[in-house]
Amino acid sequence: MSTELQRPRVSAFLALSLDGFIAGEGGDLAWLAPYGGDSQEATGYATLMASTDTLLMGRNSYDTVSAFPEWPYGNKPVVVLTHRPAASRDRVSFRQGALPQVLDMLWQEGSRHLYLDGGEVVRQGLQARVVDELTLFWVPVTLGAGVPLFAGSLPSALRPVSSIVLPSGLVRVVYQPA
Repeated sequence: MSTELQRPRVSAFLALSLDGFIAGEGGDLAWLAPYGGDSQEATGYATLMASTDTLLMGRNSYDTVSAFPEWPYGNKPVVVLTHRPAASRDRVSFRQGALPQVLDMLWQEGSRHLYLDGGEVVRQGLQARVVDELTLFWVPVTLGAGVPLFAGSLPSALRPVSSIVLPSGLVRVVYQPA
């Protein structure tokens, strides 16, 4: 019997400032509001959501999204990586462990294309080299401080495979491992 881990295809999809922050100080996302006019079809979000069967996010992202007026993921299963206790919610499960092992468990449970969300979890995915496609939306602002996407040692071998300037001024660049 092979001990090699299996995993779903992993896609990450994030907006970040020109200076590399995915949120402002204290997790602030208000700086993104002026750039929210692009349709889900134009950004590729609708296609991503249609093609993924599971979302995997970190606890901070989950806490942020849980405070939104509407749950943005419909009936799609959401898995939250956390070490802290959390209140249960329909279609949401909580896991602990190293990302490659969690991906293996999700594969065993039937996940085949996973949307990875949240700065810390995406960084872990990049460090573990399990991100198959990274879509970044470069927002034409600088924040100076906040939650960085690129922190710690990350692989430098990402190659851009497509880019487009959206009507809002966002620049969408899709990267894949080189």
